[in-house]
Amino acid sequence: SNFELVAAVSKARGLGVVQPVSLTFVHKQDFRQALRDIKAITDNPIGMNALIEKSSKRYHDKMVAWVDIALEEGVRFFITSLGNPKWVVDAVTPHGGIVYHDVTEHKWAQKGIDGGAQGLIAVNNRAGGHAGGKSQQQLLDELRVFDVPVVCAGGIGDEKQFADAMLMGFDACQLGTRFIATEE
Repeated sequence: SNFELVAAVSKARGLGVVQPVSLTFVHKQDFRQALRDIKAITDNPIGMNALIEKSSKRYHDKMVAWVDIALEEGVRFFITSLGNPKWVVDAVTPHGGIVYHDVTEHKWAQKGIDGGAQGLIAVNNRAGGHAGGKSQQQLLDELRVFDVPVVCAGGIGDEKQFADAMLMGFDACQLGTRFIATEE
């Protein structure tokens, strides 16, 4: 997503989340400047999505630098995925940061909690692009044992689907695909 979309979501009182790979490689923006461009549009908080897999040292080093830049620019909410979030938790906690971890099943949730994540994003079988194998309800039932906030990710495209997920017991909903149709 581009900085305009992230800013529009936060300005509308959602929590827009930046993805540095998308901003820098797809949209060819300087990451720090994109964060400042968002701040020029809204004072509301934003988050950062940190893909933390370590298949490449160069990629990992770049992600560490992006987390540092995000912290310097005032970002305090981080979403991690594809690895152990401990290094992100260790980096952001001294700044008052919060880390939620993307999971598709109990074993990945346990890894995230063991790494210090303070919440879980339940990526279900209706999520676009990164779908897990379980339904919203199956995943929620598995993850409630951790006693942390659980966010529904997948299958939320309108007010009814949002309300249904909240009534099911989720603490929040993460939307992505729905924003493909936005002007931003």
